[in-house]
Amino acid sequence: MPRDFKIYYSEKIADEVSEHVERFLSDTYQMQFRSVGVRIPRQTAWNTERNAFDAQLLLNNAQSEGLSFFLWLIEQALIVDNKYVFGYGETIKGTIVSTARMATRTLTAKEVAFHVGIVLGLKPCDGDCLMKKTDSFEVLIQKPSTLCNTCTAKFQRVKMRYI
Repeated sequence: MPRDFKIYYSEKIADEVSEHVERFLSDTYQMQFRSVGVRIPRQTAWNTERNAFDAQLLLNNAQSEGLSFFLWLIEQALIVDNKYVFGYGETIKGTIVSTARMATRTLTAKEVAFHVGIVLGLKPCDGDCLMKKTDSFEVLIQKPSTLCNTCTAKFQRVKMRYI
């Protein structure tokens, strides 16, 4: 696990959103998150039929460039297996989250924290938890902004093992 987790964003992400997300992540995971700048998505990952980026392809492109333990905020829609998603992440690799369907920066921060949790080794949780899988906007609104006790304990064990 890295000493700091890098945050990239596309050029149209407002500073207030990226700063709020960075603070939320630091508070949630008690580790260093660092904005490192603008990253432009490769157009080869654009799906013209769905008017969205293929999140898996973007993640694979970033990983092939040597990136790991990163968050990438983009304003365009994302798809995985031709279905719209809020974000996509893989353990140890990184995560990409779209702000396209987010109504507030708090909702953005909750969804980002879920996907960062995946990168950091947490699994989706069935409880009343930030790690509850978000399959609809209603679930995103209703889920809490904190980890449940079980996920907190799991994350502390992961942190102790790797830091």
